[in-house]
Amino acid sequence: MSTLSSVIAPAAERDRTAIIEERRQIAALLGRVLHARSLLSLGLGEGELCSSLLLEVAPLRGCLLIDAPFPEVPLSPGTQVLVSGQLDGGRFVFRSTVESPTQAVNNDLLQLRFPERVQYRERRGAFRIALPAQTALPPSQFTHDGVIFRGLLADLSRGGAATVVSGGRGSPGDELQCLLRLPGTSIQTRAEVRSRHERNGQLRLGLRLLDLTPQQDQMLSAEIASLQRMVLRGKRAH
Repeated sequence: MSTLSSVIAPAAERDRTAIIEERRQIAALLGRVLHARSLLSLGLGEGELCSSLLLEVAPLRGCLLIDAPFPEVPLSPGTQVLVSGQLDGGRFVFRSTVESPTQAVNNDLLQLRFPERVQYRERRGAFRIALPAQTALPPSQFTHDGVIFRGLLADLSRGGAATVVSGGRGSPGDELQCLLRLPGTSIQTRAEVRSRHERNGQLRLGLRLLDLTPQQDQMLSAEIASLQRMVLRGKRAH
């Protein structure tokens, strides 16, 4: 079974663990970690732990940049680290190797080798598929308290989605009316806002889809499978 085939897992499953080995998907997942500013926990053996933040994801250079760990510990090139953290209620874990401090003037950054695999325990029954900008999906439409706004889907699963909007509304616990525009169809449903993150003038909302009919669930599964193929092949939506 392929790494991303878990997108069509039964909706009743919970806390499914996915092993992600496709480089593009690892970069997309870590991009979400970067955007959410999720705290990293670094395991150094012998139970020693320190904390850090992800600052850059550079798959083409084969590395990650993280903030100087706290509390400060000596990390020489070649040191093995176990990196873990929380994202949207799920937990990610991967192994990496310290490559070097960067050329920063104060040497307060650390370069890690880009991971070959990431284990991600998703809160939902389905692994989210990240949707890079080049997927070129049409904007979806959302309504909150009578105010209509549009947003681009950033990721999608059978139980939820994330959208990036400008001038949008919604806080955790709010309910939105949604018109999700996908390559082959549009799905109208309700969604609960589960998370809200603002960065560089843009708002990212994490959504839990509500009251999907069996027909809509089937349509969504088919669209996710199609999007999965598009992302892996680097294609655009028509």
